[in-house]
Amino acid sequence: MSLILNLAILFVLFIALGTAANLTVKNIRLIAVSLKMKLFSLGIILGVMTTLPELSVGINATMEDAAALSVGNIMGGVVVIIGLVLGTSLLLNRKIDTDHNMKSILPICFVILSPFLLGTDGKFGTIDGSIMVALYVGLIYYLYRLNRSPLDIGGLVVVKNKKVFKEVSLAIIGVIAIMLISHWIILVTLTLLEKLSVSKLIIGLLVFSIGTNLPEIIITFTSWRRKSSELSLSHLVSSAFTNILVLGILAILNPITFIIGPIYYVLCFFVTLIILLFLIFYRSNRSLSRLEGGFLLLVYFSFLLTNLYFASR
Repeated sequence: MSLILNLAILFVLFIALGTAANLTVKNIRLIAVSLKMKLFSLGIILGVMTTLPELSVGINATMEDAAALSVGNIMGGVVVIIGLVLGTSLLLNRKIDTDHNMKSILPICFVILSPFLLGTDGKFGTIDGSIMVALYVGLIYYLYRLNRSPLDIGGLVVVKNKKVFKEVSLAIIGVIAIMLISHWIILVTLTLLEKLSVSKLIIGLLVFSIGTNLPEIIITFTSWRRKSSELSLSHLVSSAFTNILVLGILAILNPITFIIGPIYYVLCFFVTLIILLFLIFYRSNRSLSRLEGGFLLLVYFSFLLTNLYFASR
């Protein structure tokens, strides 16, 4: 397949990806209005759905006895989601308001960091995996209790309306389309980069760190464009802590062993650093600013360069 044809296919796929993201975000906003639900709650659900690529990659890696690759992909994905995606969107869109509520954000940060506490022995076994799954389920229940808004009688009537089922169906179709198109984009990009003789290291960084988070990236920027920043933030946060659920499931399916060395410590350092910065920024001035987005993006690029340095040694 020629280079020009690959580029043309990528162009068409990105147009289709944007269309699918528009369909998803538009209908999620309509669902929130119809059911009188907070966009934050729907963002949590959306985060679970768009984390399916990480689960798929992890299961395939487990079947090939390479489950340790998932540890770097999943935990490194936290830096991508908060550093690259959130940081870039803040730079482009100036700021996003937060609820300034430590009761909601502290448990999320603890769950995201929990694998590093459980993996000090260089292994995630069945017990570790069960703990991670239990932490995720507990967090979802806690956030539900914290963010729920009781439906009044009118809301209950609306639930039965065919309009809501149409909106839900279109939102689900949009998410499925986003995941399928993202997968095709990854495949075409791999072919393109191989034709250009790009190193396997660069291909790995592009495909596994950015490629598996492409649904989060496109939905985030579409949410910003449609002025649904609450959906954008909750979706990204949800994707970050849903990664822990994925890691827990993989550990239960098959124990994961990995080397405790420089690369692991670098991963621990940068994930911890970006979570602490996010926590501080979340609490300051009841908003996340463009300057804070710049700091998050700087952490991501530092993480990228550090990994390139260790990989070249």
